[in-house]
Amino acid sequence: MSKHIDAEGRMAESTMRIKDLAQAEKKLVLLLETVAEALSILSDEAPSDEENIDEFIRNRAMNFRNLASRYFSLVNDIQFALRSHTHYLTKEASITSSANKIIPFKNSVLGQYKELEIWTEAIETISQRITEIKNIALE
Repeated sequence: MSKHIDAEGRMAESTMRIKDLAQAEKKLVLLLETVAEALSILSDEAPSDEENIDEFIRNRAMNFRNLASRYFSLVNDIQFALRSHTHYLTKEASITSSANKIIPFKNSVLGQYKELEIWTEAIETISQRITEIKNIALE
C-alpha cells in the first residue's frame, strides 16, 4: 500500500493539500498569462479603416471583460486555497508561538505593542511616585 493512501484507501491529508497547492500554483501561472493577454489587448493598434473601428473596439472590450472576469476568478481561487491551508496549519498547531517569531504575518503585534506601551507608562508613573515620596521624606 502506498504511503500516500491510508487503510481505507483514502489519500492522506498532506498529499491532498500538496496537490491542492500545486493546483493553486498552476492557477497563479494562468493568472500571469491572463494579465499578459489583457495587456496585449490594451496595446493593440486599431485598424486604419474607419468601418471596422467600432467592431474592433467592441471585440476588444468584450475580450478584455472576459479576461478581467477570469483574472478576478483566479485571484479568488488562489486566495481561498492559501487562506484554507494557512487556517489548517494554524489549527493543526504547525504554526506555533515559537514559529510566530519566524512568521511575522501570523499574528498582529499591535496588541503586544500596546501592552508594552501601557507597561512603560506604568513604570514611568511608578518611578515618578517614588521620586515624589523620596522628596517628601527628605523634607
